[in-house]
Parts: sequence; C-alpha cells; structure tokens
Amino acid sequence: MLDARQLQALVAVVEHGGFGPAAHALSLTLAAVSLRIKALEEHLGQRLLVRGKRVRATAAGQSRASAAAKAARKALLSSARAAPAEWVAARHARNAPPIRFRIMLLFW
Repeated sequence: MLDARQLQALVAVVEHGGFGPAAHALSLTLAAVSLRIKALEEHLGQRLLVRGKRVRATAAGQSRASAAAKAARKALLSSARAAPAEWVAARHARNAPPIRFRIMLLFW
C-alpha cells in the first residue's frame, strides 16, 4: 500500500542528497528512512534511488519525488487558505467570543 510517509522520505532523500541528512530533516532514524524507501520501491516494482557513495535518484525516482513534492506543497497551500475561513465560520456559528492571545518574549 502506498503511504504518504514513504513519499515524504523519498522527497527528503532526493532533496537532501542522502539518507542521513534526510533522516535528520524528518527526525527519523536512518534505518526508518531506508525501510520506507525500500517499501516504496517494492510497492512500485522499480528502483527509485541508486545507492553508492552518493545517493542519486533514477529517472523514475526523480519524477515521483517531484510529483510528490508538488502535491504536498499544493495540499499545504490549499489547507492554509481554507483553514482561516473555516475557523471564522465556526466561531460565528457558535457565537463564540474572539480568541485573544498573549505573547510573552523571553530573552536571555
């Protein structure tokens, strides 16, 4: 089964140029990233990365990573645009008072 976390790992490995930097960026272990990539490759039935001294994306890996990154950015942007309107509508529907925040900055 295709998992968004597998695609996220692929995008991170391609963008960061290796499993170690990708694992650090995703706050995962190197083994977890490697397992996600392996599961994705098995699911798709094709190699997405060429492993060696440096990790390189195959043509299929590059196209999948590009498509996944584009889809993730689009989803993030659409949710960011929709969320404030939904919050305002929900607050008006409940006749709730406006939300107030207090921000305190601490400097050392």
